[in-house]
Amino acid sequence: MVKFRAMSTQLRIPEGDLNLLRALQRYGIPFIIIGGHAVRFHGVERGVDDLDVAVNPEGRAKDLRDAISEVLGGDLPPYPIARFGKSYSQIIVKRDGLNSEILTSITGVEFAEAYQSAHVVEVDGVTVRVISKEHLIRHKRAAGRKPGREKDLLDVERLEALE
Repeated sequence: MVKFRAMSTQLRIPEGDLNLLRALQRYGIPFIIIGGHAVRFHGVERGVDDLDVAVNPEGRAKDLRDAISEVLGGDLPPYPIARFGKSYSQIIVKRDGLNSEILTSITGVEFAEAYQSAHVVEVDGVTVRVISKEHLIRHKRAAGRKPGREKDLLDVERLEALE
């Protein structure tokens, strides 16, 4: 079930990153906000380094590449097009006010399941989906098993403490 909220005060996305989300929408690429912005959205106060966006690139590798290229003004890193459609790819999109990571899968959660239960919110005129708290905890717990990802396990502790 999709839950609607009014504009969240916890979800503040810089304009450059919002432009990326607008481009994803124009190209019809489903996406979900995950990571630090989602943790803040669910009530945990913490810093945010970048915007983590999970996408479903199935059958849309060219569209994903074109959306990113558009936002970067055509200055796209020399990734092969297959990378844009491959599961578990990480595409870093950084440039002048744009600081995003696009992930083509969500560790620990199926994209379709997360998309269906995501919160739908409006941020500065852009309608976005934010991963549900349940799926965020599952994702963070799975991601936290990797070396160097201790902050994900700390996020899990903080999110569970809110219950």
